[in-house]
Amino acid sequence: MTAALQDLAVVEVGRDVAAPFCARLLADLGADVTKVELPGGDPTRAWGPFPADAPHPERSGAFHALNAGKRGIVLDLDDPVGRERLDELLAGADLLVENLEAGERERFGLGFDAVLARHPHLVAVSLSPYGRSGPWADRPGTDLTASALASLPLGLGEPDREPLRLPFDQADHQAGLHAAAAALVALRERRRSGRGQAVDVATAQVMAYCVGGMWLVGAKLGALWRRRGRLQRGTIYPTGFFECADGFVCIASQTPKQWKVFLRLMDDPEWAREEHAADAVYLGGVDASPADEHFRRWLCRHTRRELVELAMAEGIVLGEVHTVDEVLESDQLAHRGTWAQLALDGVTVRVPKPGYRLGVTPTAIRGAGPALGALTEPLDRTGSAPMVASVTPEDPSGALEGVRVLDFGWNWAGPMASQLLADLGAEVIRVETRKRQDLMRFLDYTSYFFCHNNRSKKSITVDVTKPEGARVVRDLCRHVDVVMDNFSAGVMARNGLGYDDLRAVRPDIVCVSMSMAGQTGPLRGMRGFASIATGYAGLERMVGYLDGTAEGLMSFGLGDTTLAVQGALGALAALHHRDRTGEGQLVDVSQVDSAVATLAEPILDWQLNGRLPEPLGNTHTAHSPHGIYRTAGEDRWLAVAVRGPDDWRALAGVLGRGDWASDPELETAAGRRSRAAEVEAALVGWCAARERDDAVEALVAVGVPAAPVLELPERDGHPQFVARDLVVEHRGGGFDECRVYATPWLLSATPARVHRPAPALGAHNDEVFRGLMGLSDDEIAALTEAEVLV
Repeated sequence: MTAALQDLAVVEVGRDVAAPFCARLLADLGADVTKVELPGGDPTRAWGPFPADAPHPERSGAFHALNAGKRGIVLDLDDPVGRERLDELLAGADLLVENLEAGERERFGLGFDAVLARHPHLVAVSLSPYGRSGPWADRPGTDLTASALASLPLGLGEPDREPLRLPFDQADHQAGLHAAAAALVALRERRRSGRGQAVDVATAQVMAYCVGGMWLVGAKLGALWRRRGRLQRGTIYPTGFFECADGFVCIASQTPKQWKVFLRLMDDPEWAREEHAADAVYLGGVDASPADEHFRRWLCRHTRRELVELAMAEGIVLGEVHTVDEVLESDQLAHRGTWAQLALDGVTVRVPKPGYRLGVTPTAIRGAGPALGALTEPLDRTGSAPMVASVTPEDPSGALEGVRVLDFGWNWAGPMASQLLADLGAEVIRVETRKRQDLMRFLDYTSYFFCHNNRSKKSITVDVTKPEGARVVRDLCRHVDVVMDNFSAGVMARNGLGYDDLRAVRPDIVCVSMSMAGQTGPLRGMRGFASIATGYAGLERMVGYLDGTAEGLMSFGLGDTTLAVQGALGALAALHHRDRTGEGQLVDVSQVDSAVATLAEPILDWQLNGRLPEPLGNTHTAHSPHGIYRTAGEDRWLAVAVRGPDDWRALAGVLGRGDWASDPELETAAGRRSRAAEVEAALVGWCAARERDDAVEALVAVGVPAAPVLELPERDGHPQFVARDLVVEHRGGGFDECRVYATPWLLSATPARVHRPAPALGAHNDEVFRGLMGLSDDEIAALTEAEVLV
């Protein structure tokens, strides 16, 4: 079967999560990936989960989930012979993907300047906690410390308890997704110009971009990025993570009408007549107490399934929070082919594929990860024409110049997906109508959020619910490469704009449809937003404290941001295939599948050991101690991660416990966990006695990964993010001036840019209808009079 990236060769020198996941995504799309391991192997070989909890380097579920479908080779890159063999591999490769420590990169000759001097054809993708430039570039870091620097934990958890991380290295998984998309952008530029380039993706910057976008929803009203617990304040009530008779549900309310429906379902209770009890805006923004206790009692009288059935019947946005075993039993996921099968130690297990389904070039996980030390030779590319890099200077137009995108996106996920493409040079045209505007444009207080997601774009107005409006769009698609939407399944087709309708006028068109559960399957009509998807995927139940208190992550719309980047990645993969073959296709992206895609580790643990994940607090599968600790001052916190024996000995020295450094029982993470109370007490006391930034510097000075949990305003002014241009001033388009967040993909030759402000509604009607489509004045006047171009 044809694969989208079957012409690409990739060399990965990666460990842990970010780079291996990035390279596996490329392998799933058909790239020939050779994984280079250093002697001793990738640390995830020791992470597990293992069948029957019996550790073995060839049986780690995490390793195989992150490295499925790759070839493998072990090279000692401190040895000139190993470096020479690596150069032979790179000479025949299109992509290098690595996430080495800063010192290792330079020692191995894999810094950007060095590797591109030897291999100017190469696209060199480097992932790191903080980025390869800026004052923090050389610091040790992890998923946890990068998240802390990005301000993410400060928005998760209870106000009077420690901030929470996202479990199972979700931040590094997101960085891997972004890096894979950025790599395809750089490869498209190479196809055009012949030049390779550097691609620098930092986990901290990816998460700062996503957290910043979430914060901008309420920033104009002065909203702070703070822990709010299960109930989301500053929103329409009820919005939050709620307990019910047999578990939890996520509820998202965008208008007060939903609360009116709930009151009716509760038989219009007497208490609802009390002051403010029926006012969803007051309850969400000021004080929920007039109604919240009553509502929670009512929810606890119903099961998740009963509540979902009520919601579907009434048009309420509500989703059940699954456990991992329920995710594996999902008929919807089975229908969509979400699972690939791998054999681990004689046990067949299921691993999730990415969230995009490419109609012509489907993704496939083509086998388990490589055996350690068992050389599997890369594809022979000796007959390939050598790549010759040009000396074309930096191109201000962007790598995606010449790609025209029609954007039917609304709210966050759809607009974010096309915004990433727009900043890289694609001409993105929003299709809107004055009759039913995107609420993020319509509501003044969300205008900052709208600008963030729609800068660099153009806008036209067409009412596609009218047959003439749909005809105009079909005619416009003769001039379009990609059409993107995030409507409910079937909406585009019902308006005569489905994939079959559009390919009839342009056979090589790429259509990217992003919906809650995908375009097919028994739940194709499922509605909702970010946390409805992460709840269905089981992630909401995993976020919480070690005492078992689940908190969810509704304050951070991970379900939207992961859908957006997977939509962009699917579009870029389809364009790569089209560039090579002339063939277009439908890319069907499910928000639920996208959320499941990064949860292989707990899904495998259930299959291998029958263990359901409980809330993990800030702990980690393989690193210990690993947490967020209070320091001197009000609500001041730092993150600390001990990855292995060297980090542990350094930390023991800082704590003044030289005896711990030489204690064999504490040499391993398991040993330290067995004495967690003792270790945590010492670390808690040490942090509490120090100012946050002083404590961070003391730890980093001895090589221990540590970072402050930054307040959002101080994050935006932090030297690392200033050096990497995280914040962009947005002016124009008729909007109030604001700050937006830059695309977190740093490409050396064709950098992302904000090309223009977010557009006024219909600002480009004349340019598109008259200039591009060639409609006459009379035609435009008639369509306007008929309320089609409105």
